[in-house]
Amino acid sequence: MEILIVEDEKRIADSLKRNFISEGHHATIANDGEDALKKVDSIEFDAILLDWRLPKVTGIEVCRRIRETGNQVPIILLTAMSEISNKIEAFNYGADDYVTKPFSFEEVLARINAVLRRFKSTKSEILFGEFSLNLLTRTLLNGNIEIKLSDKEFELLRYFLNHRGEIISKEKLSDDVWKLPFSPSSNLVEVTVKNLRKKMETESGINHIKTLYGEGYIFLND
Repeated sequence: MEILIVEDEKRIADSLKRNFISEGHHATIANDGEDALKKVDSIEFDAILLDWRLPKVTGIEVCRRIRETGNQVPIILLTAMSEISNKIEAFNYGADDYVTKPFSFEEVLARINAVLRRFKSTKSEILFGEFSLNLLTRTLLNGNIEIKLSDKEFELLRYFLNHRGEIISKEKLSDDVWKLPFSPSSNLVEVTVKNLRKKMETESGINHIKTLYGEGYIFLND
């Protein structure tokens, strides 16, 4: 899962991130509401943990703005406020669930999984250019043509799609996709990127994965 943690209390944010990583997920931290909105514009998240009281833009306002764009990403509000009126307000602004502080990581993870089960049927593919990547069947289609991907190619493509427009180093790909420390003597990342690029370019004639020498890669829609 790609999870956005929007929390201005560093101790809580760092603890949540460590726990999600230990469960095999990828977590990004935003320390204020303004930063959260920027990240949501550039990355496709599976779920958002959103503190209510945030600097610059409040959590409830972040929730409202996300929903105004039509983005239905699951949002779980984290707050010390536990009144029924607060919960009603959160749901009215588009939150999918509500967790009061203090909380355990186990509860947060269970809430996310429950929300994702409800959401799964409506979020099944990512579209880009002439392609669609189906997250349930793990297939890549160009129109009606299926492009066979290995498991690692699928994970790599999904990662690129969730970080479109970002410069991503080989080290970060090794850490986040392979869950391995980067080894300069290994060409595993380069070979997989090359194979994935070739498969898409053969079908569309477009190179979506650009190499930035000395920096890494960037994924562009066209």
